[in-house]
Amino acid sequence: MMVPMIRLDSELSKDSEFRSQYYTEALNYLNRFWKEIFAYLDDGELPIDNNLAERTIRKLTTGRNNSLHYGSDAGAEMVATYHSVIGTVKLHGSSIWNFIGTFFKNIFNGCRDYVNMVPDKITLAASQC
Repeated sequence: MMVPMIRLDSELSKDSEFRSQYYTEALNYLNRFWKEIFAYLDDGELPIDNNLAERTIRKLTTGRNNSLHYGSDAGAEMVATYHSVIGTVKLHGSSIWNFIGTFFKNIFNGCRDYVNMVPDKITLAASQC
């Protein structure tokens, strides 16, 4: 992985007067985050891409124009929390309706053990408290 780094150093050492601003910014970004960008080469368990995260947020990003209608920052935060919970439950392979039903049943029964009412734990038992 040393050869590309040498090429990057060579490109950065050239006169930046003939490069566009965007190309210079991209080179500086690559130089600054070189180790992080290629971390998957050192650890075989790291994914080479972020497709899982991209697929998870795709529905949110395609509907972002609706964010103009949340009414306030508090409304936008509430929607972000709601989508975060739904996305997390789906990643755990659970039914969102079962999770929400169990969660609110526990809340209405007086349970305040929020740490154990996360999606991967709440679906293991019908009631946590």
